[in-house]
Amino acid sequence: MSDGSPTDERADPVLTLGMGRRSFMARAALLGLTAATAPVFIAATPRTAPAAGGTRFPGPTPFNSSEDGSTPPVPNLLQQDNAPLDEAARVSHLLWRAGLGASPGELARFREMGLQATIDHLVDFDDIDDGALEERLAAQELDLEQSLNQLQRWWLQRMAYTARPLQEKMTFFWHGILTSSFRIVGKGPYMIEQNRLFREWGMGRYDELLKAVSRDPAMMTYLDSRSNKKAAPNENYSRELMELFTLGIGHYTEEDVRESARAFTGWQLSRKRGFYVNAKQHDNGRKTFLARRGRFDGDDIVDIIMEQPAAAEYICNRLWTFFAYPDPEPEVIERLADVFRRNGTEIRPVVRAMLESDEFYSSRARGALVKSPVELAVGAVRALAVETDFRPLDKPIEQMGQEIFMPPNVAGWPGGVTWINSSALLQRVNMAGKIAEARANRLRFTPTDLVDGRGLRTSAEIVDFFADLLLGGRLNGAGRDILTAFLDGMGNVSLDRKLRNVVYLMLASPDFQVM
Repeated sequence: MSDGSPTDERADPVLTLGMGRRSFMARAALLGLTAATAPVFIAATPRTAPAAGGTRFPGPTPFNSSEDGSTPPVPNLLQQDNAPLDEAARVSHLLWRAGLGASPGELARFREMGLQATIDHLVDFDDIDDGALEERLAAQELDLEQSLNQLQRWWLQRMAYTARPLQEKMTFFWHGILTSSFRIVGKGPYMIEQNRLFREWGMGRYDELLKAVSRDPAMMTYLDSRSNKKAAPNENYSRELMELFTLGIGHYTEEDVRESARAFTGWQLSRKRGFYVNAKQHDNGRKTFLARRGRFDGDDIVDIIMEQPAAAEYICNRLWTFFAYPDPEPEVIERLADVFRRNGTEIRPVVRAMLESDEFYSSRARGALVKSPVELAVGAVRALAVETDFRPLDKPIEQMGQEIFMPPNVAGWPGGVTWINSSALLQRVNMAGKIAEARANRLRFTPTDLVDGRGLRTSAEIVDFFADLLLGGRLNGAGRDILTAFLDGMGNVSLDRKLRNVVYLMLASPDFQVM
């Protein structure tokens, strides 16, 4: 038995991402796990790193990079399985990637519909009634212009309770690419207007979205394009338009940046008039941009960029990396880029092709993405039918490393393995406990409601139900046996207590950190 010494604690990994025996016992006590039941779980957990094919719920395994070290590291938190997914598992995978998880009722309904019908439902969301969400938000009378905190809670609730999950996921995607920050833009209507712009235009033509973003007050403030004048062109927006929004480094020159900046001169902003063109400040002279010459303005610049082969490949790569997995195969991107070009830069057909591809459901895709703090928290709320206004969760999300409407810089959040560090992992475990134990009005989880009428009689059935809901059925083998034995060892405690404990352990597990 452990004597509680620091050396012994470090040597004794358990389920919750490397937490030591003493730490786990303390947390177990807070969760209501008794001294008689918690050791059942600990005893069933390996005291050394498992061999290949061994038990589930190990501590995080090392992140792998490509053999030559040229590509960013790819998370390898899951033991991968090359067996093809059945239709039910594909639907679950889809709902986590193209949305933010699904409640038991939603999951059952979409599985009954089948994969293709679910894809159609998610992608063609325009006619889906989201009135219940709008009523929920309107009743709170949130100040979306003056309060960053209320603006954040407004969007978190949209993600958690929308009937159009892909629309919110796409809005989240664009927020991480076409970034602006409340820190610089400040109070007023600009940040909420940009968010609504992404929601309305996010599945339409990319050239039109870029032209709208070029006129967007938040973007014009964030990247200083409102001060872009003929005598002193400001290059900030023109540079990021090519580097981060459309082409990537290596597909343009510094001269292209300067000439593009000239094209956007005179595009100005005022509080009263909004966006307007000041003809006196616009450089109407000839410009040479990406081997084209003419009296270009900002819209012409966007059109010329969209003609470049690299533009289609760039945005399709960003979409695939966000929704599927890093470092995609060139043939996958070329196939999507062809869809992008044939559809006049429209995003919706590209997203549909991506979600219908075999690669999207391949073994390489499963568990390949580390959930961002927003995806982690909102996904748990949505899947577990938690009722909240996110006031108790906005600070934990920030402590895990993400503040929506406040990206760290113009490149957005780096994502991937950068979400995983010692401080963030502790906060993720803390959040798991907060949600599993939630009983207050502003954060309420009622696990018995989820299982009511489902006839779950045994510990194994309980484990299987929540593993399917939270882990997409990825729990199997020894991991299932460990959790089943843990619940059996709790003895004569309430069903509510058992359910909260198993939910906590799954939310805190390595498997739930990825999707």
